[in-house]
Amino acid sequence: MSLTFLGRFIGFLMLAAIAALTGREYGLPIANYIAGARNSTAQDARFATRALVYRLPEQSPLSFTFSQPLTLFKLLIQPAVNADDHGRASGFVYGVKIHMYDATGAEVGAQEVYLHADSPDEVFASGEKWRFFRDRPEMVAGQDEILVESELPFVQADIEVLDEDQGVLGVDLRAYEQRPFLGSQAISAFLRRSKAEKRSLAAANAFPSDMLTQDEMTFLAANHWRPVGPTGIEGRDYQAFVLYEALLPAARRARR
Repeated sequence: MSLTFLGRFIGFLMLAAIAALTGREYGLPIANYIAGARNSTAQDARFATRALVYRLPEQSPLSFTFSQPLTLFKLLIQPAVNADDHGRASGFVYGVKIHMYDATGAEVGAQEVYLHADSPDEVFASGEKWRFFRDRPEMVAGQDEILVESELPFVQADIEVLDEDQGVLGVDLRAYEQRPFLGSQAISAFLRRSKAEKRSLAAANAFPSDMLTQDEMTFLAANHWRPVGPTGIEGRDYQAFVLYEALLPAARRARR
């Protein structure tokens, strides 16, 4: 047996011993961590919904064109914040300005709205739901709903960022318009929807969607909000991201 071979053999035995000691010391904790992470992912991140949100540009407004003249539309809006600020106790303050235009391009109304959003930790601690991106580094702070009204009808709305706290990396939103259905049109619109959409519309009702009266179906369809996408080309005129919403299981909410 050559000295070279003997040296290699002794080195192999030493490495094997180190690996065995390391596995004995850290193998079980690592395995438990992996199992726990998988279990947490399965239990905590129970996806409820996902939706496209649109990031407000820093230097220009984001424009939405509606299917008909409106005097009311809805925004769901929330800031995306630096992950290092996820527990900021004071939350985040930001503002947006909304301009509304009629079919001739004349401005018929404008509003400035300042909002306060709870930190991501506060939203999670509420025990109900939280929102997140799966492929982006920023975290999602508290969401707000804005109903934007005008005395004069408008067909276009431009939205821009006014001001934002340090730590806010962007403001994301969704826009909705109400579709006016009357009488039998509303019932037909309700019946044409998928089972999942009917369940969603009837979620606040005491009875399931297949037991609703005609009046209840008419009311739900007539008050349905329809999402509206921004004007332009994605990547050039606006950025779109997928926002996920997750719910805590009832048992975990009860322990909070």
